[in-house]
Amino acid sequence: MNIAALVDRGLEIREKVARLSAELKDIETKLKAAGLKACAAGRVEDLKDADREGRVWPAGGTQKIVPLVFTADLLLGSFAHSSEAHKRITEAPGGGQFLEFFKPVRKFENKFDDGKKFRAHAREILGPHAPGFITACVARDKAGVPKSDIKIMWSDAEGKVAA
Repeated sequence: MNIAALVDRGLEIREKVARLSAELKDIETKLKAAGLKACAAGRVEDLKDADREGRVWPAGGTQKIVPLVFTADLLLGSFAHSSEAHKRITEAPGGGQFLEFFKPVRKFENKFDDGKKFRAHAREILGPHAPGFITACVARDKAGVPKSDIKIMWSDAEGKVAA
């Protein structure tokens, strides 16, 4: 291919990818809304990984099922010294050991790269105080509602079971 043909084809592909990306984003928004309704109706299952907190809704297509994972409440990535979060965490059961979980830099930063490791460490060193401590470490929005996430696990799609 000559340069002009390569440029033309590259631009054509980029335009198609942009169009498909916008369509996929719209599909994912609608799937998440449907998943929230399914969750509210109790049509969700426990996650297969016992060390993870959250639920899953198997969204069925005509040929495959795609899991929508409702993650457990997200943990704080960082918080400022003397902030409301700092106070909540240090006053929680096991809060005296919060430096096991957060490193003080300019603000306190979570030492763990995922919530599963954080929660496992909390259960290990805090024992019965772990649930209260973990709850205190949950990230919250301005209204105090715990933040969570919905993940569409396209790569985990499985063949649909015949009814």
